[in-house]
Amino acid sequence: MNKLQTMKKSVSAKMTKEQKDKLKQVVPFLGLPTAKVETLKWKLNNLGFTERALHDLEALHEKAKRPALKRYAAFELALWHVNQYTKEGAEKALDYLLDMLQTEESEEKIRRASILAAEAMMQLGTRDRAEAVLDALIKKKPHPDLYLARANTIKETEARIPYLNKVLSDAGLMKIQLDPAVRNQLSAYDALEPRAKKQLVNQPALDNTKVTVLVPVYHAEATLKTAIHSLQAQTWTNLEILIIDDASADGTVEAAEAFAKEDKRVKVLQVKQNGGPYAARNLALKQATGTFVTVNDADDWSHPEKIEKQVLHLLEHEDVVANMSQQARMFEDLSLHRRARPGEYLFNNMSSFMFRREQVLEKLGSWDRVRFAADSEFIFRCRRLFGEQSVVELATGPLSFQRQSDQSLTGNEAFGLPNYKMGARREYEMAHDYHHKHADTLYYDPEQTERPFSVPEPMRPERESKEDGWRTFDVVFAADFRSEDALAADELKAAEAEKKRVGFVLLYRYDSSPFTHVHPRWRKLINNGAVEMLVYGEKIRAGEVRFSDTEALLEKQRFVPLMEAQQAIVTGQVADKSAVEEAVRRLTGAAPEWKQ
Repeated sequence: MNKLQTMKKSVSAKMTKEQKDKLKQVVPFLGLPTAKVETLKWKLNNLGFTERALHDLEALHEKAKRPALKRYAAFELALWHVNQYTKEGAEKALDYLLDMLQTEESEEKIRRASILAAEAMMQLGTRDRAEAVLDALIKKKPHPDLYLARANTIKETEARIPYLNKVLSDAGLMKIQLDPAVRNQLSAYDALEPRAKKQLVNQPALDNTKVTVLVPVYHAEATLKTAIHSLQAQTWTNLEILIIDDASADGTVEAAEAFAKEDKRVKVLQVKQNGGPYAARNLALKQATGTFVTVNDADDWSHPEKIEKQVLHLLEHEDVVANMSQQARMFEDLSLHRRARPGEYLFNNMSSFMFRREQVLEKLGSWDRVRFAADSEFIFRCRRLFGEQSVVELATGPLSFQRQSDQSLTGNEAFGLPNYKMGARREYEMAHDYHHKHADTLYYDPEQTERPFSVPEPMRPERESKEDGWRTFDVVFAADFRSEDALAADELKAAEAEKKRVGFVLLYRYDSSPFTHVHPRWRKLINNGAVEMLVYGEKIRAGEVRFSDTEALLEKQRFVPLMEAQQAIVTGQVADKSAVEEAVRRLTGAAPEWKQ
């Protein structure tokens, strides 16, 4: 990392989330060339303008005269194409990357681009080329992401371990191996264990500092053993392990109770009704007694030194309220997953968040009671109340190998987290940001009988009953609700007067800034329960779907709910009437009716 990059990282670390969001909104209007790429990247990924934004990014790359701008556009195009995991995508990605690498001088950018190039080569079946690219870079400038990428080029599962151990040893961490006693019965991931045991020297600190580890579980009978064994192998042995069952119907409770019988540090709690991992965590917070609190997911393996590293940092830095360690996402065959990240496998692990229990709970109360995405909200609240520097992201090396599978929520097409936020997660972020700025208190009662702000239905602990997954509304308004005048005043009043069930669908205008949030006028209506924001991944049946913002219909966008309408009503003037009508049919399955 050069001096300029170091300076940028230092400045960024001191900025609040609000300042960063404001900068995103302002920079594109300053005319900075790289801001154009950033804007198109957001439109492509976060807003789902797959066709138009990709076309515009390709055009920008083609016309760019500044080498730096051309390289930046090439990298983002390559990242998009390699993330499609197709032969055609891999070929296009390689073309962009090899062109970029001819003139790139930044070590970091060369490394990231080379990792993506190696992945594209693997997708095309040219393993030897991928290995050669990575080996050349490792020889020149070793880096953990290069070793993890190199592990992915190895055919044999166990042969990946030396590369994993190189990353661990370079970070000063204990090496790992596969437990020979269970290797033939379990996946390689579930057979991971440390090569040796480590005795802590700082015994007084260990004796006086208990850490509560919350382990929310749901149908985790098959994976819980791996998670708990990794906690029992922690070098920081002064633990309170609270396993919270979220109304599982399999043998999860029995598996958890077996651990409690053999290890007095383990306790089992049960919730009466399934409400998601954060509701389960909140239940356990009432019984937590540790100086510090952290979390371990029910299917994830943690390195033996994970808790030790984070505890010692907090003990040495009394001004720090919380910290996080790093992770790499891993499949059961020990191959690594980038999760769409730009040429990196090692990154910050939000679920490792370790905090000072009494200090944080006094001010924050609990996690938000939603089904997903509350880790980031909790951290944002923490930083807002205690200061940006109160939460530290530690460069630890991989202290968690989080399990990656087809069932992982983070990999879910609609509600997952592929390194950018869209749909429900984007709406949740906009909603909690508004709440953080305007609320009198950021303390959330653990019971949370009343929500602090409205969230999309898929995120709620208590889910609505549905008919084959479909929800029903009387009227749905589809418009760009980032604008104050998205709807005429009388449109919504008529529906409210008739006490109709009303939903909003956020359709983005392509030419507007992609970073703008829902306007306060509409956010207040959503929060007071007058309307609901409907999101990608939901299935909605409506008596009427009304489109008053024809500009938002001109470009196809992915992240909208599946809708069926009895009537599709369009108002307003537009030059390309046929494009609007085609969009309405595609979105609702109904023929558009034009009204003035």
